[in-house]
Amino acid sequence: MKRILVGIVVAMSNVALGQTTEDPAATLRLNNLNTPASGPLIFRVDSRYEGQQGTPYLLTSWSNGQVSLRDGRQYKEVPLKFDAYRQELIMLRPKSGNDSIIIARPTVARFLLTSPDGQSYLFSRYPMIKTTDDQLKEGYFLVLYEGKTALLKRVVKTLKKADYKGGYSADVRYDAYADANSYYVLKPDQTLSKVKLSEKSLLDALSDRQEPLKSFIKQEKLSLKTENDAITLVKQYDSL
Repeated sequence: MKRILVGIVVAMSNVALGQTTEDPAATLRLNNLNTPASGPLIFRVDSRYEGQQGTPYLLTSWSNGQVSLRDGRQYKEVPLKFDAYRQELIMLRPKSGNDSIIIARPTVARFLLTSPDGQSYLFSRYPMIKTTDDQLKEGYFLVLYEGKTALLKRVVKTLKKADYKGGYSADVRYDAYADANSYYVLKPDQTLSKVKLSEKSLLDALSDRQEPLKSFIKQEKLSLKTENDAITLVKQYDSL
């Protein structure tokens, strides 16, 4: 009788060992149950995060465009996106589905995007401008007007991360992209001046023709709070 009981115990032990070898998850569960200090494994998901608002791109969809490289090569009728957050020009490879490439910034001279509604956006680089700011010297500018003098716009996006954890959080549950654009006047001598859309700021940048420009502003009733008014003023400056 004792031999039979020993055989049953050995058989049960072998079954348990077999389960341990074949099912590691069972071992983990048994360990948790047999170790009161460790407690069960619980994975908590913080459901308060609400995702992302806005977009890093100037235009959310692929746009028909053109790219002119500094070595003279040109690409026409190609799908493009401008990532204003990372300041990168992205091109969709022809006949490749969703395969895209980032065009190295130093190789680009200009590129043109055309939105589905027909609006055009011409971006240019000005590596010869007189500035110690490498981001400006190597970066992209949206050309609002270009004659002897240019009115340029830096199209930039910033990203504010969600802030909802901790006792002193702002309870903002989403990441958000926002515009952080700025304006510049580029003179023929490659002097670059940062300006605001205001009469004082623009006249300071165009100070060598300030008096006739003041008369022009009054005559044309320009508010200079819009891009169109600023373009009109810089065009007038070039005509003097």
